[in-house]
Amino acid sequence: MTNIYYPFYKFFKDPLLIKAEIIYALQESRDRCLHHSTKFLSELMITLKNIPPYFEFENEINEFIRFELEPAFTNLEDYLVYFKARAYFDLEDYPSCAHIAKHTNNSKSMFLHYMARYLSIHNECIYERTNLFDSFKPINMRAYMELLDELLILNVYGSEDDSDEESEEETQSQETLDIDIVNQKHSVLQQEDDSTPKGRRCSRRPRSLRIEKASTTTLGKKNKITKRNNTTKKVKITALAAQSENNMSAGDHKEARIKREDPYLLWLTAVMLKRIDRCDEAIDILVRALQIQPCYWGAWIELATLIKDLHMLDALNLRLNESKENHWMHLLFIAHMYVDFQITDRAVNIYNDILKLGHTVFQDWPYLQAQLAIAHHNKREISHAIVSFKTVMEMDPFRIDNLDLLSNLMYVCTSPDELVVLSKYVASIDRYRQETLCVLGNMYSLKCDHAKSVLYFKKAVRINPFNVTAWTLLGHEYIEMKNSYAAIISYRQALKINIRDYRAWYGLGQIYELVKLPNYALFYFTHARDLRPRDYRMLVSLGEMFERADRIFESMACFYKALFYDTDGTIMLKLAKFYDRYGDCSNELTREHFSVMNKRALQIGMRNRTTIELNLILSKIYLYLGHYYMDLHYYDRAISLAERCRDLWKDTETNVLEHVNALLAEIEIRAGSDSSLASTPGAIKARRFLFGL
Repeated sequence: MTNIYYPFYKFFKDPLLIKAEIIYALQESRDRCLHHSTKFLSELMITLKNIPPYFEFENEINEFIRFELEPAFTNLEDYLVYFKARAYFDLEDYPSCAHIAKHTNNSKSMFLHYMARYLSIHNECIYERTNLFDSFKPINMRAYMELLDELLILNVYGSEDDSDEESEEETQSQETLDIDIVNQKHSVLQQEDDSTPKGRRCSRRPRSLRIEKASTTTLGKKNKITKRNNTTKKVKITALAAQSENNMSAGDHKEARIKREDPYLLWLTAVMLKRIDRCDEAIDILVRALQIQPCYWGAWIELATLIKDLHMLDALNLRLNESKENHWMHLLFIAHMYVDFQITDRAVNIYNDILKLGHTVFQDWPYLQAQLAIAHHNKREISHAIVSFKTVMEMDPFRIDNLDLLSNLMYVCTSPDELVVLSKYVASIDRYRQETLCVLGNMYSLKCDHAKSVLYFKKAVRINPFNVTAWTLLGHEYIEMKNSYAAIISYRQALKINIRDYRAWYGLGQIYELVKLPNYALFYFTHARDLRPRDYRMLVSLGEMFERADRIFESMACFYKALFYDTDGTIMLKLAKFYDRYGDCSNELTREHFSVMNKRALQIGMRNRTTIELNLILSKIYLYLGHYYMDLHYYDRAISLAERCRDLWKDTETNVLEHVNALLAEIEIRAGSDSSLASTPGAIKARRFLFGL
């Protein structure tokens, strides 16, 4: 177990606090129609069903954990407005929902108002796209910016004024409140425009002021953001606190709700900032939202899409750990980022530690098994990944999330029967889910029906234009159809959504390799190698591009690095051909350099191999040498190598014997027409290379 993550595991050992937090977070997400977060928390809640649902209990330091539930509604009007707006929102009648919830002070109704206006603009962008490859920018940019301005005034620009007023009020007692300031505040509220719901306070600060200054000033003030989720606190229940809470008037409750920062509105503001490429500001706002409500998984996922490299991740972790709370959701976020960054070993260690060191109930959490399956998929551990995916399907037969990745594994394994079974299974659950469409696209691609495959992938990206997997698979199909332009656009769309998608970088490299632009291909293969340094496919492709650019030593270095991760011996054959081409150089130092590197590489490549793997590697070497000696008219050695290859696979059904028989037949034909058996130094060179252990 990694020592740096040790403080996080105490929550998973005793998940009582986890359940106490998600009960309230689940209610908040459900009331605001945040379906993905509700689904995530509900899945975790079912996993913790055997944990006692204590709402109030005493811990080891004689403190109590209790819920400070925000009063949902202060009057009947707020109650009726919310449920009417909620009904319109559920029916996807977003303009009506925004209109109904326009004049309200309730936090839930306020969120539905802004969310409905955002979804109206978002759906317009989706439905009005005549070209599949159009930009993701909003069509009605003016309405978009007006909505964003209102959210910024509510959540950011007005926050400094609010915090100043709060600090002034802290220095005074409640009995000496300035009545004139309160009256002035109400007059400002009445003069606001009708497009802004009541209760929003405009700021006098200039619009040109950068949001970073506002956020850092707000974060620097004491007591502005609570150290933990301000809905679930550790407090001692005293008579004084109870008395002060009972004496608080309804007006004070109302004023507190207006001043309280809403983490969900902060999240919506960050989402809109991200759409117009103001990513740094979006990160600052998301950090503020997570410091208020760390159980909101949607904010964590949105934050993950904004992190570009590991340095940025480390800096963000420091900011999130300023409170020294080590929240359990933060650990899940770190593991999620490791999976995204292809640092799968660390991610697998974290998930395994949760399963081993945490409570036994987490072994029944489908999310953890799905993340382990994705990690094994990224490591190309196909058997482990398939087992993990099947475990998830057994836990929840109707959970088809991430099953498009399982179809990718079946496609790579060329298992058409299993892929057909999987496609029928997911289609029987929901034929119009984006994951189902990707599975069907993979099935038709394996059947070489690329036109139909493209049709399904297009349907998937029309349903969700931000589906990176669908865009990359669409690019693969366009490559098969020799449509280079459409493939390039598809891969670029994937990179706009997730710049860390190595498949898109690798696909772009393949396209430019096909159109014979090696320098462009070298650029994209280099990015793919940086994202997947342990994937021998990236190293081999990069080595081939270096070879085309006459950068011989860099090419050899890529091939030798690939030997560490070679599984079937193909890299050794490439090195053999490479040595045949460049090893016999007039420069003595170059020849010695090749020989030393070759001996070391073969020792590494042959290490920790099973008998079948060694036999496969040796068979390919024997067949390569057999063809090589046959081309040199040295037929007796070629026949000897073919017989040795056959002896490795006797009493075993394999396609290697077909290649052996084809080699012997060709030798017999050539020996009958050509009797020259001249030996050349090249044969000795190749033998020294391949058996130089």
